[in-house]
Amino acid sequence: MQPARLLRHGGRGQALVLFSLTLLLLTLMVLMTLGFGMRAKERIEIQMAADAAAYSQAVSTARTFNAIAVMNRAQIAHMVAMAGTQSMISFGSQYHAARKATPCPVPDPMFAVLDQAAADQVRSLQGQAGAMYSGELAIYSRLVGGQLAGQQLSKAIAQAVNPELDAPAEGANKSLAEVSGGSGSVPSQDEIMQQEKAGTTPTATGAVTTSGGGQSTAMLNATMGSIGWTWVHGRPTGSAGFGSGMAANNPGFKHYASIGGMDSSTYQTISGRNSWAHDHGLAAAVVPCPDGNIYPSPSANAWVMSDERQSNQDQHVFMLHPAPGQGSESGKPVDELHTLGACVVCPGIWPYSVGFNAGLLQDNGGENDFGQPKLYAMLLRDYGSASRRARPDPWNLMFTFKFAGQETLFDNAAPLGRIQPTGREDVQRNQVALAAGIAYYHRPRPAAAGGGWEEPPNFLNPFWRATLVSPEGARDDNPAESLEQAGFTEHAGALRRLGQAGYRGGGRTDGKY
Repeated sequence: MQPARLLRHGGRGQALVLFSLTLLLLTLMVLMTLGFGMRAKERIEIQMAADAAAYSQAVSTARTFNAIAVMNRAQIAHMVAMAGTQSMISFGSQYHAARKATPCPVPDPMFAVLDQAAADQVRSLQGQAGAMYSGELAIYSRLVGGQLAGQQLSKAIAQAVNPELDAPAEGANKSLAEVSGGSGSVPSQDEIMQQEKAGTTPTATGAVTTSGGGQSTAMLNATMGSIGWTWVHGRPTGSAGFGSGMAANNPGFKHYASIGGMDSSTYQTISGRNSWAHDHGLAAAVVPCPDGNIYPSPSANAWVMSDERQSNQDQHVFMLHPAPGQGSESGKPVDELHTLGACVVCPGIWPYSVGFNAGLLQDNGGENDFGQPKLYAMLLRDYGSASRRARPDPWNLMFTFKFAGQETLFDNAAPLGRIQPTGREDVQRNQVALAAGIAYYHRPRPAAAGGGWEEPPNFLNPFWRATLVSPEGARDDNPAESLEQAGFTEHAGALRRLGQAGYRGGGRTDGKY
């Protein structure tokens, strides 16, 4: 009877075995789903953090450029006011001399006080304009040294998203090359001035030039444009400007009776060598007096010319102080009364300013975004980091075992079951994301004028903006090289192999990584 009983109950427990096998398979499927989901989540997370970092860098750069442009505009306004004050000195001198020949002269002590106050204001305006250069350098230095260098801004954003994300310092190479020509710091004003004196100022290769680069000419032209050629050449009593200072006795100088008669070739006399103003004694003056009567008076040329403190060539000429208008005036030397601040590279009185590297607009500038800087943000997640090993995924088997007298850390999430002591070049160990933002200049035209834009990038108007772009597209863009410079050699190799297989990305590089 016993064999029959065994036969009758021998099938019990089969469901438990099948359930155990199914549960094991289900557990593996859940763990795989969790693993793939976690990796997908981490991939999206690091790419979104890289996009945010790239955009933030571009925004910070655009805001810095706009701040510099506004300060340049303020500097121009000061120089315009300086030219206007010089013009009032010239006109006031002429008027004072004319009043001396009437029954209502202005007392000499009163004129001396006004003349001194105006001369002090000219020096003050020039000094304030020069001080703005220090402010521009400070703002620019904070961008380069405090945000772009070492990917400091990108790192702060990445770790705010997830503390295990990092931004390698070498990832800043592209951004620095585009903005500062590769330098992670900005020379001090003293260092720049020493370079100017020695003639060793390096040629700017980035978007920003801290001196030279045609910026002084642009500022001069903007200043003269701001006060208006009509005012300079068509003002009934004279002119003012920044140039040779020889307008008063230059036979080639011409006063234009109307705007239509202006000769644009005279614009070349603007050099920033000194500040001058001239009033023409073309005819007898008609001078009103406080008593209501009008008296005729002889008229003569009047002018004032101020240059650097190191020079003693300053001039103030009017009827009571004839040419060359030097020596003493009101008991004070003219070269002290009407002088300006000390020059760095002499002669010259024009203040320095931070400018846009106009050279980048040449040589097929359209192939390189017209010099508008593209900034890379490069982030990584190290799966072999100490923090990652301290908090492994629940399904990640990690233990230490001894083999052949050596201790080895086993990690089933790493290649070959272990964390290899390689570093960034290991594409399995490091998850990397690359994003790019661009600071671009856009001053829209009115729709009635056809819309769009034509004005090239500059630091004279605050129309810089920021947006995300493809890491490719311009002549100098090379994502694989940037990855390689940061130590991600296998990642760069993978990108190049994609190019060889036909991947074309989003730019003009045509897949040539």
